Amino acid sequence: MTDSTGPQLLIIEDGDEYLRFFSRHLSHYDYRQARSFDACMELLGGDGAEPDGIVLDIRFDRVPREDLIGDVEEIAEQLLGDPSDLESAWRYLSDNQGYLILRALRDEGYTQPALMIADLPDRQRDNLERLYGTVGVVASFERAAIQRELDRLLGRAG
Repeated sequence: MTDSTGPQLLIIEDGDEYLRFFSRHLSHYDYRQARSFDACMELLGGDGAEPDGIVLDIRFDRVPREDLIGDVEEIAEQLLGDPSDLESAWRYLSDNQGYLILRALRDEGYTQPALMIADLPDRQRDNLERLYGTVGVVASFERAAIQRELDRLLGRAG
C-alpha cells in the first residue's frame, strides 16, 4: 500500500506488473494487492475497509491451479464439449480468471467499480457493464487513459 490518503484500489493480479505501474504512475492512490480470489476475499473480510475501486488482471497464468476459481470439469464438459479435455479447461480458467473473479465478487455483493486493461471490442465492453455493473476497460498501460477511466469510474472530476 502507498502512503497517500487518496482513493483505495484493490489490484488483483498474478504478478506485480499492475502494482508497479500504478504505484509509479498513479501515486495518489492507496493500493492493496491480491493474487487470487481467495486472497482477495481475505483482504476484503479482514479489516472491513472496502476499496473505492478494483483493478483486475484478466489472465492468471503464474498461479498454481488450485488458486484458480472455476470448475475445470464443468468447463471441459459444458463449454468445451469434451469432458476429457481438462488441459484446455485449465487454460480457459487461467486465460479468463479476471472475468471469473469479477463475477464471483459481484456474487458476493461487492459492487465497486472495476477496471480492466485489455484491448476489447466495444461489444465485449458493453457486455461487461451489462453483466457486472460499473466496469471500465482501457486498451493499454497508458497513464493518461487509465487516469481518465479511473476518474470516470470513481466519479471524480477530471
